[in-house]
Amino acid sequence: MKLPTIIKTTFVVTSLALVYIHLQMQIIDLAYQGKDKEQKIRHLIEENGSITYSILTYKSAHNLGVKMLAENSDMRFLDSDSIVSITASEDVFEQRTANQQPEPPKKSNSLLSFLSFGSQAEARPQP
Repeated sequence: MKLPTIIKTTFVVTSLALVYIHLQMQIIDLAYQGKDKEQKIRHLIEENGSITYSILTYKSAHNLGVKMLAENSDMRFLDSDSIVSITASEDVFEQRTANQQPEPPKKSNSLLSFLSFGSQAEARPQP
């Protein structure tokens, strides 16, 4: 081999090695960036969970009751004396039952019923 071809070959191999090393460094750098983003996401999820817990705690009935009773306010809880019971007449009950629509009749195909292996599950309203 002649000297110029050896130099060209060495230059090409060195260039390819440098490009390969550069690509490997970029891959490792991207992996570290991905891990950093995962840690940030985990931190944000934990922070979101704690904030959600705080919000639910602050709007809970117990917390609102404690705050309401701690202040000198005119608000108070309902007593059983404040609740009024109303009885409805039978006309209202009859109107409700009349407004309910009857179930449409089922159309069955004898061939399909012969080929089916089980009955079809249906949701029915509770009386």
